[in-house]
Amino acid sequence: MNKSSFILHLLFSLFMLSNTSCLSIAKDVKSWIEVSDMEDVQGKYHFLTEDQIKIYLPLSFKKYSRAGYEKLLDSLASKKDYKLELQRLELLRAMEGNFHIFFDEGTRSTYTINTIPFMPMQKGDAQYLLGVISMNNEKTSRTTDLNFTKITAKFNSNSTTQVFKAIHKIENTKKQSTSFNSSYIVSANNKTIYIQLLTGFDVNFDPFLQKTIL
Repeated sequence: MNKSSFILHLLFSLFMLSNTSCLSIAKDVKSWIEVSDMEDVQGKYHFLTEDQIKIYLPLSFKKYSRAGYEKLLDSLASKKDYKLELQRLELLRAMEGNFHIFFDEGTRSTYTINTIPFMPMQKGDAQYLLGVISMNNEKTSRTTDLNFTKITAKFNSNSTTQVFKAIHKIENTKKQSTSFNSSYIVSANNKTIYIQLLTGFDVNFDPFLQKTIL
């Protein structure tokens, strides 16, 4: 998958995600949400066998098969939101590589990860990607009931690892709902992963990400 194709898939999946609020309504649960230090995190590793990758998630996250997650969605979402979320998942599944879904029923948080072909990133790539996302958000805001606020956007790299992080607050004025999308792209050891975390609250997920082993 080249970078242009990846960005196209990413933008469409972010657009579908921003229209889906059915799973991000639990805001009062306090657990892994308030973790701020890598040493304080409590979770467990999930081994992605096909790619030899270990991801570290809060204990409350459970892995779902496609059929299992669709059944869960059907029990939680309206017909419209159910359809939109399925469309988003299909876009993510269409990316080259493997795709996995995890869900926390307590906080109604969804974590997805794509293991895509190695795509090393540079600062210029991150700036371009953020610019395209910002333009897409502005365009979406003009034609929908959605307002986007950038919470943070960062790019860090060293001799072995590159990490792109962008967090946006998404407010649906018609539904009077708020959700947060945290997106990460990590490249290391000739592997690249793309993570989307959808929550009903702003959360620092970095301590969990830092325990990921590529």
